[in-house]
Amino acid sequence: MSVTDIIKRIEAERQNLGTELYNTEGLLRLQETMQSYDGEYKLIWSDDLLKEIQERPKKEAYTTGVGKLDEITGGFRDQQVITIAAHSKHGKTAFGLFLLECFKDLSPLMIPLEQSNEELIEQRVENGWSVPLFLSPKNLAARVSTDWVEERIVEGIAKYNTKLVLIDHLGYINDMDGDYKRENLAYRIEKVMQSIKNMAKKWNVVIVILVHIVKSDEGRPPSLEDLKGSQSILGESDKVIMLWRKNTLKKKIRVYESKTLLSVLANRRNGRNGNVGLNFNTETGRYDEDNSWVDSMEEMARQSVEADDMFDSI
Repeated sequence: MSVTDIIKRIEAERQNLGTELYNTEGLLRLQETMQSYDGEYKLIWSDDLLKEIQERPKKEAYTTGVGKLDEITGGFRDQQVITIAAHSKHGKTAFGLFLLECFKDLSPLMIPLEQSNEELIEQRVENGWSVPLFLSPKNLAARVSTDWVEERIVEGIAKYNTKLVLIDHLGYINDMDGDYKRENLAYRIEKVMQSIKNMAKKWNVVIVILVHIVKSDEGRPPSLEDLKGSQSILGESDKVIMLWRKNTLKKKIRVYESKTLLSVLANRRNGRNGNVGLNFNTETGRYDEDNSWVDSMEEMARQSVEADDMFDSI
């Protein structure tokens, strides 16, 4: 019996019962109706679900090879949405391409919306860097909607068994037509993020999405409060990673270094957060792990907090 049939029968019973919906006779009739239901939305006990999970093949965690990052996150997993956020020019796209290279065995699909795939490839070739092996749309739609993104994901899965998708970046996905046309930005972002999370679950893939953060002081690492547009970005993400490129302000000109702080600020699966030190290698176009400068920076921050606490107690 289909869900629609069940609903019709229950509605009919309710109309017949009227104000006596919960009398013994009515409950018996409802019980008889639901006993015949064995469809997709049936209830299941947690111990039965646990048995099903234990009988399935163990799900693989995809690791980057960056020791501390993999230790903190436990790796990336199917059905997860990984949000990577940073200021402009702090390395979101470069790190995204680095991930594609780390996960080349997953037939990764990149949907480049800020720069074209040709621009990204030409830029790496001009710098003498390797070009990661990835799939990408030959042509972009005039308006990139979540439906269009999902079609590309399905194509990647059907043709190449794609398991990881990189979207660069959230701000270019436009679902403003139809029901959402008159809604505010935060609401539209919420709907887009919900669609992206549903895609990850439906198609059993990892989706990495790059996002901008609000304009704030670039001299400090960003926090979750700096996520641009909507708290739903945090709510729909399994992991939120912030990138911050070390920099100084000299004569009103911001000078960027190759050192990058990667901060895991939200991690739904195991709850672990932490910082990872990276160094962008200008010869290879890849990131190397270097935690020494991060450890010293964290120690300075700790001493500063302790000094403030001591001052406040005087």
